Amino acid sequence: MNSRNEQLLQRLLAMFTVEAEEHVGSVTKTLLELDRGVEPGRLKELIEKTFREIHTLKGAARTVNLAGLVALCHALESLLALMKQGTVALDRSILDLMHASVKAIAGMVPGGGNGPTPSAPANLDSLIAQLNRLTGEAPPAPPPPMLPPPAPPEATVAAPPAPPAPPAVTQAPAEATTTQVPTGPARTPARQTIRVPIAQLDFLLHQAEELITAKLSGASRVSDLRSLGRDLTERARIRSRLTREAQADHDSQTLTWLGTKLSTLALAADNDARGLAKSVDGLLTGAKQVLMLPAANLLDPVAQNVRELSREQGKDIQLDISGQELELDRRVQEELRDALLHLIRNAIDHGIEPTEERQAKGKPAEGKLSITVSQRDGGKAEIAIADDGRGMDGRKLVAEAIASELLDEEEAENLTAGQIMSLAFQSGLSTTDGVTDLSGRGLGLAIVQEKVERLGGSITVESTLGAGTTFRLLLPVTMAAFRVVIVAAAGRQFAIPTNRVERVARVPARAVELVEDREIVRVDGKPLALVGLTDLLRMTLPAPPPADFRHYLVLAGAGHRIAVEVEQVVGENEVLMKGLGWPLTRVSCIAGAMMLPSGGQGFVLNVHDLLRNALRPDFKGRPARSLTNMAAPARKSILIAEDSITARTLFKHVLEAAGYRVRTAVDGMEAWGILNGETFDLVVSDVEMPRMSGFELTAKIRQDSRLGETPVILITSLESREDREHGVDVGASAYIVKKSFDQSDLLNMIGRLI
Repeated sequence: MNSRNEQLLQRLLAMFTVEAEEHVGSVTKTLLELDRGVEPGRLKELIEKTFREIHTLKGAARTVNLAGLVALCHALESLLALMKQGTVALDRSILDLMHASVKAIAGMVPGGGNGPTPSAPANLDSLIAQLNRLTGEAPPAPPPPMLPPPAPPEATVAAPPAPPAPPAVTQAPAEATTTQVPTGPARTPARQTIRVPIAQLDFLLHQAEELITAKLSGASRVSDLRSLGRDLTERARIRSRLTREAQADHDSQTLTWLGTKLSTLALAADNDARGLAKSVDGLLTGAKQVLMLPAANLLDPVAQNVRELSREQGKDIQLDISGQELELDRRVQEELRDALLHLIRNAIDHGIEPTEERQAKGKPAEGKLSITVSQRDGGKAEIAIADDGRGMDGRKLVAEAIASELLDEEEAENLTAGQIMSLAFQSGLSTTDGVTDLSGRGLGLAIVQEKVERLGGSITVESTLGAGTTFRLLLPVTMAAFRVVIVAAAGRQFAIPTNRVERVARVPARAVELVEDREIVRVDGKPLALVGLTDLLRMTLPAPPPADFRHYLVLAGAGHRIAVEVEQVVGENEVLMKGLGWPLTRVSCIAGAMMLPSGGQGFVLNVHDLLRNALRPDFKGRPARSLTNMAAPARKSILIAEDSITARTLFKHVLEAAGYRVRTAVDGMEAWGILNGETFDLVVSDVEMPRMSGFELTAKIRQDSRLGETPVILITSLESREDREHGVDVGASAYIVKKSFDQSDLLNMIGRLI
């Protein structure tokens, strides 16, 4: 073949690949609809549609000299023609044969994961023979090529040996079919080509053309800086010739001139940056739109796998899909494909029961599996995979976790329903009693969670024993830039996806508590383990010097929460994450790399790995910092005397959150009794209380030789001058009116007094 014909054939093959993928996808959808059963009128319409698709595909395949594909399309077209005429009735065996034929056609389409010149499938001759038996046709002679075939002999694919003749296929029940069903779902090759509307290409071209202005502006700024450098060199040369007295005046003039030049350059650079940002944002938006494809590209192959797996397992399953029109980033779809396959394997293998078991439970014989794609706020999409099968046994999950030493019995008793279900994502845990070639090893859900979280998403599970299970995957619609919280640790900067950060906070060092030699902080009144980010990353570093405040982030995922201490929270930003190349494709706790706003490089952390490391029984962080020196001020004790339970609770919460040990009394009499047996660093008291007022309590404290120096703060609604003077007279250290009460004022007052 001369070079001109070869180039023409390559262009035709590229166009054929896109066209063939659309035809195969359309026919696959039609066959799946026929699987569910349709009315006679709809049946006729679908057969006509399939006939036209196969006929068009055959003509296109002949154009690019794909003889095997032409032969299979011709045999299938002949069968569809007889079905249109009513000569052959559609039954389960014919439907299975059509599914197998379309799958073989998909495998012969060049490009994508099939290679530029895919070899014919091993069962090609068998499929054509079965189709010809149904139509009574002899195999057609191969058509002459429309373009000369390639000259090199090594490019010719040898035909496989003819298999033994299969038994005749008749219009029999489903169990009589001889069509081979694969033992497991094959991964659909990554799509290598997409169709892009001309309007989108025009938009991208326009945005790219605007970058020319930014390019010219950048060159102009470089020229200005070089000119400035030359001028400074010349001024320095002139200065060296001046007397000492003249140099001072020259320096003053030079600084004024330099300031003016730099201000002008800064203004020009700022304008350039604004224009460049606008162009880049527009280009990025356009590129994102090009990569957006309907979710049908992800769900259609999954639907085909559902059919094959259900037939292999001998289960009758109805699949409902909705939301296929919602657009998702092509890269999200490719990364998510394996995760969806894991979930449908679980649902089909040990989620949905066999027909006999379902009927015994009073369920419909046909199982139901649904996949729903829906839009969520914040640029997110939710994919829900639900079945009406057995559901998950939470008690069995807990028992497996205890047996695997992931939990002890005391921890298991305190688990919430959500935390119990999240155990299903632990590697090695499974509620099934056996292992099959599809599932049962307890690895699938752990893999799903890892893939989803690497995409910046989350996964949750809801299950009712005996009624079914629903998995909900919340994912970003696009995989471009995403928001992260940038933190500093060990002199380096790391990024944590914002959707995994519940809160960012700092607490006084004295507020950190020790429980069984582990540091904890209280978040919303509940204790939370505090672990260092450097410990989670296994970075060997000396203990940091004591600080007045400790900075941390609360990370959450899979039903678990931890507080991760960092040196500094730098801020929130949008970054573009790059994957790590070989051999660093899977480094623990690292999801990818990024460029920092400062121009340096940093790492995006994998929160799933951080949580897993922190919760491991053998995790050993840095020994808890000694709080002995800080404990004296941190755990100083305060007695609150207040008859209002609301005010008493408020004061107690405020003071405990600040790190104080707090005891309460319902009035002055009870407070005086407590003071006779215990010592406190400070007393906070209301004035108007039954049995003993705050004034009386303060006076008794001042008259006692042991308690006389204890500071007393009176908090009351009495704001007259006489009341204030009375408080001073009895010895109150401070007097705060409730009307103008502010908790920061109270804490500041306590800080000054003790």
